[in-house]
Amino acid sequence: MHTPQHPTCPEDSNFNPYQSVTVVGNVPEAWQPTDIGHTIAISAIAHKAGNVINISANPYAELPHAFTVSNSPNDQQLVALLTQVAQTLEQQLHCWPSSELVTSFLMSILASELTVQGISFMPSLSRPRTLTETEYLPCMVHNWLGERRLALGLQLTNAHICWPGLLMDEAVIPKELNRHVEQPDINPFEVLLSDYIRRKNCDIKPKYHVSSANALALQTSTERPTQPDLQYALLAALSNLPSVHWLSYATQDDLITAEALFYNEQPQTQASYWYLMDYQASQFLDNIRHHLAYCQQVLALTAKSTT
Repeated sequence: MHTPQHPTCPEDSNFNPYQSVTVVGNVPEAWQPTDIGHTIAISAIAHKAGNVINISANPYAELPHAFTVSNSPNDQQLVALLTQVAQTLEQQLHCWPSSELVTSFLMSILASELTVQGISFMPSLSRPRTLTETEYLPCMVHNWLGERRLALGLQLTNAHICWPGLLMDEAVIPKELNRHVEQPDINPFEVLLSDYIRRKNCDIKPKYHVSSANALALQTSTERPTQPDLQYALLAALSNLPSVHWLSYATQDDLITAEALFYNEQPQTQASYWYLMDYQASQFLDNIRHHLAYCQQVLALTAKSTT
């Protein structure tokens, strides 16, 4: 199991006001602040209750700080701590983290009891028809699979965290899985990653071999593929495979490598992978990420059970 590195916090405060904390994500349904301790609302409309702290992120805005905080015991100090944690997580994710992850990590350090609600790090990458071909989904800027990986490590190694929405109910350790049993002749990670690894390590012998441009591999370019129908078929096939089949081939290295395929931190200035901007292709991405998240959770639970 990948245990995330915990950022360190300054030790200059003698009083810690964050004993019992509930972090609420940017959920559409109505919610109420807790009666005890602090409730932290992330990227939502500012809540008026006295014990609600409001946090929003400004990573790309022309502002002096990456976060905006209001109604906390010390707004300036909390902004500084959030920024410190975000910079540490950025090194592990290779991408600026979401305010949900940053806040949850920070409060896991400060609070003696932490509850996280409405945060699963699985926003949809399925493009609606209302988006033009050049518009990008706002959620696309974060490495959500990487954030799930770190969040799983956080929850599974800290007994004081209650995070029911993070775990996928069906992603238990499957007793029926036997890696020695013959599997269908398709390695989904080879289809998903071979072209990406070839492009990234063009001077290094790749882990997965791609014999030609027409090989059965997801094209990880910013240009629209010359054979889009083949690419749609590949994405559909990857989407429709059972999660347990993905698990039979999953390794931690491949899962971490796959994270890079599903986000673009700077879509305003950097071209995105074609399938992130293509309506038809994007309809398969959520299912594929679900399979990867399933594998990551099973590996994390398996590692925990053996420790």
